Amino acid sequence: MLAWGMPVTALIAVAMPLVHVGALAVVPLLVAVHLVVVRVVLVRDAQRLLGPVRRLLNRWLARFSFLWIGLPGYGAMTVPVAGVLVGVGTFAVLTSMVHVSTMVSLQRERSGKELARWEKLVPVVLAVLSIGLLVVVIGLAMLFGWSIMAIVDRMQAQ
Repeated sequence: MLAWGMPVTALIAVAMPLVHVGALAVVPLLVAVHLVVVRVVLVRDAQRLLGPVRRLLNRWLARFSFLWIGLPGYGAMTVPVAGVLVGVGTFAVLTSMVHVSTMVSLQRERSGKELARWEKLVPVVLAVLSIGLLVVVIGLAMLFGWSIMAIVDRMQAQ
């Protein structure tokens, strides 16, 4: 998957600075497509061999990885030249992380080991951080909107 995915990502990264505002749509689309391709091509068969809880945790770990690493990494592709390296690196890191995570889960499942504390804790911590960040962003957006409205009201009052 890395053999054909990295050149494709490099081509997209070369074109990314040219789409300007369209990058706002391209970046999340690229993250979503990469996640789906990884799930279908790389880990679909392996997921079937995992127990239900480990499968769920592995799936959410991949999703959070793409959220926390993929969005900023692919977002950096809007920078000319350096964005190509960051985009290709993001593709390689995310693909490798999901592969290694799945292999570790398969080995632990095959050995009959119980879920380790970290296997439960990592997705939970990432979920809490994601929700916390979302609340902060919503709060900042509301504060920004309130500030703009206050400025407009003051300008109209004068």
